[in-house]
Amino acid sequence: PSVTFEQGLAQTVDWYLANEAWLNSVTSGAYQDYNLQQYAGR
Repeated sequence: PSVTFEQGLAQTVDWYLANEAWLNSVTSGAYQDYNLQQYAGR
């Protein structure tokens, strides 16, 4: 591994904190609604 478990965990937490808008859209269901609109009927 190129980073330790602790480093990887810290980097992951930092990424989620820096990308709260993405996280909110995924957890709110907005992402699922988008996918349904884009791919329904295919």
